Amino acid sequence: MPRGSRTLTQTTLLISGAMFVLLRILALALDSGILRTLSKLALACLVLVALVWAFRALWRSFFWRVGRRLAFSYFTVGVLPMAMLALIFLLAAYLFGGFLLGHLYRDALDDLQVEIGVAADSRLSQLLHRKAGLPETTGPLTFAEYRNGRKVSGGSEAPLLWPAWIETGDAGERAPGAAAEKVADEGKHEAEASHPFVALSDGTLSTAAVARAEDRGVVVYFAGNLDAELRRRTRVWVELLRDDDPRRKTTRLQIFGLELRLGGFDLTTEKSAEYYKLNPPEQEGAPRLLEKPSILWMESTGALPLLATGERISEGVGASLASSPPSLFRAMLLTSSEVDSAAWIALLGVAVLFAEIYLVAAGIAIFMIFGLSRAVNRLSQATDAIGRGDFSTRIPVRRKDQLGDLQRSYNSMSEHLEELVQTAAQKEALDKELALARQVQQDLLPAAIDERAGVEFSTFFEPSAAIGGDYFDILDAGDGKVAVVVADVAGHGLAAGLRMALVKSALTLLVEDRIAAPAILARLHRLLRSKPGERSFVTASLSLFDPASGLLELTNAGHPPAYVVRLAGGVEELLAPGVPLGALGGVGGVGGAAGAPGAAAARLEIGDAVVWLSDGLIECCDAQGEQFGYDRIRRHLEGAPVHAAGLRDRLLDAIRVHTGGLPAEDDRTLVAMIYRAPVARAGAGQSPG
Repeated sequence: MPRGSRTLTQTTLLISGAMFVLLRILALALDSGILRTLSKLALACLVLVALVWAFRALWRSFFWRVGRRLAFSYFTVGVLPMAMLALIFLLAAYLFGGFLLGHLYRDALDDLQVEIGVAADSRLSQLLHRKAGLPETTGPLTFAEYRNGRKVSGGSEAPLLWPAWIETGDAGERAPGAAAEKVADEGKHEAEASHPFVALSDGTLSTAAVARAEDRGVVVYFAGNLDAELRRRTRVWVELLRDDDPRRKTTRLQIFGLELRLGGFDLTTEKSAEYYKLNPPEQEGAPRLLEKPSILWMESTGALPLLATGERISEGVGASLASSPPSLFRAMLLTSSEVDSAAWIALLGVAVLFAEIYLVAAGIAIFMIFGLSRAVNRLSQATDAIGRGDFSTRIPVRRKDQLGDLQRSYNSMSEHLEELVQTAAQKEALDKELALARQVQQDLLPAAIDERAGVEFSTFFEPSAAIGGDYFDILDAGDGKVAVVVADVAGHGLAAGLRMALVKSALTLLVEDRIAAPAILARLHRLLRSKPGERSFVTASLSLFDPASGLLELTNAGHPPAYVVRLAGGVEELLAPGVPLGALGGVGGVGGAAGAPGAAAARLEIGDAVVWLSDGLIECCDAQGEQFGYDRIRRHLEGAPVHAAGLRDRLLDAIRVHTGGLPAEDDRTLVAMIYRAPVARAGAGQSPG
């Protein structure tokens, strides 16, 4: 026990004992009931403190040895988890039962909707063949006939005008049939899936389907007891309740961010009788505990429209589901006794196998506990020697496992302790230098984009390592022009970061000197080739934009293309092939010389946008290794560019969905620019609009 804790415990014991003795003497001397009560409280406090002290002392004394701790740990790990596993199994079985309940319910509802849809198609076929005298109802189904969008006959619950919202799934506040002629027949099934339920005039839940051809149409709705029909089909308890129904009870269960809804089921006498008609117990009138509906679940659907008008009258419909474990078990397995027996025999065999494995594991654990305890005791004795300053202590190593490696490592540590301390200090210094280099790289990139007349910018940069190799910048090129630079240094880490800093400083100086873009890239190429050591290449794209005329001139050295997004939504690719800077056969000159950089130009209109990016965005992969690719880049850039940030986020969101949140394998850089208005040059007249 630590010295401070031991002193505090002893002090508490002394104070409690002194208080008890003092109060007891006063109680006997004064014959006071209050003092006797206080003395008893002091005695209770003394006993409690003594028990705590004794427990802590016993705990530390008994578990000081590692062998005892290992034995106790094995006991807790080998026994206590059994109950925890049983609870987890019961919870998993309950959740699985709930999922199975929902599956049975959805299958029954889907089958019913398919049948109603087939009935609608069949009745429409009969009408088109001019059959007369067709019944208005067939069993629980009620039909209504429409001609030119108006009801000519059929059930009273059917709408007077053709319910186009059933085809489109657009149930809401609009007038029914307002866009009936614009609805495509192929959207019918999707619409029915989005609104599986409709409400009749008295609030009764139903489901409906439509069929239409030329000027004729048919509406079919279920006029019977929908709850009872679903119970009959699923053989489980199904009770449909609207969201605003006060009888609806829902319990929400959060598991790893997933919300599960468990339905409520009040087992009244009437409901019990109806449930046991679906699942009769083995003994009539006396169901066993397992035969009672103990698995409860809740399934929810979308908004509930009124059949007559399509008006939304409730935010949704919930299906309260309930069943018993035997009923769900019968739904999973065949009802034949052979299959049941085979399943139980297989389960028993697995249980016996697990028991045998557990016994073997217990024997191995006991053997390992003794060996580990002996090895740890040797390490403890050697550590005490090190604590006394005896670095000559060595442990005899006989083991050939991790503990043997640990003992050998201990021997090596005692020999090279000072060296390890020095190594730790060097590592700390290196980490600080790396952090400083990362901060320097961040400082090289523009922290914020200054506002420029006539254009709007938005950028994105995400390195794949502590220090990335991508670089972008937006510079003033004189005469009101703007220079946009995007470059990608091969590789990652400190070397790539240093080359990126070299490219940044050189580009900034050359652009400020008003040198032509091809000449700038040629000088950068010669600079990179002149550096000794390992060769590295850089892809770069240098674009000059004149807000006065809307002219964009792009010079490219092996970098991915830029994309022009027109105000009308079209996308044009500015492809200018060229050899990367620093590579063999790289940028060697201008004016068509061998190895010259690629060049392209485009005229921007007001509202057009340009997007520059690095290959880290194009080549990012999903979990299956499929790249995002150029086609997806173009597809997700399509659409009118409203804001530069919105255009940037539109593409980045699509990339995040494609990669599924996987970390970046290469640096990702994006610059988006929107041309807002022409800007007159200094000293010139008003530029043309």
